[in-house]
Amino acid sequence: MSRGIYRIVLIALGFWFVSCIYALGQSGSSGAKPDSRPIIYVMPNALTSPSSADGSQIVVDSAHNGKEPQVAKIYQELQHRSECQQFAENIDKNKADYFLLLQHGGGRGNRWAVSNKQGDVLASGESVLLGNSVKDACVAIAKDWQGQVKAEK
Repeated sequence: MSRGIYRIVLIALGFWFVSCIYALGQSGSSGAKPDSRPIIYVMPNALTSPSSADGSQIVVDSAHNGKEPQVAKIYQELQHRSECQQFAENIDKNKADYFLLLQHGGGRGNRWAVSNKQGDVLASGESVLLGNSVKDACVAIAKDWQGQVKAEK
C-alpha cells in the first residue's frame, strides 16, 4: 500500500481510539449521576428577613453571640461521616434539596433542624458533639429521601 493509504488508516485509527477513550470516560467516570444524590445546604444561621421589594434577604443575627459560625466544620463533617456519604453538599442554597441548620449552644451542646426545599421541618434534635448532630441530621434526611424514592416508584 502507498504512504497515503497508511496515513489515512492511521488517522482513522487515531480518531477511533480517541473516541473510544472519550466514550469510556463518559460512561464510567462516576458510577452515579451527580443529580441522583440529594443535596444538602448548611444554613449559616436561622434568622433572615426580607429587606426590600426585590425579595432579597438580610441576615438579622449575624453575631452568633460572639461565636463564629461553624459552617465549614459542618461541611467537613458531612463529607466524612459514613451516614452522610449518600448526599452531596453545596454552598448554593438554590440547588439544595435539604437545608441543615446547626447552632452551637456554647457549653450546652448543639441544636439542629433539617427542612426540605419547601421549608417543612423534617426533624430536629440536639447533642453535645457536633459530629453526632450532623450524623443525626443525615439519618433524618436519609429517611425522608428513601420515602421520596419509594413514592416515585
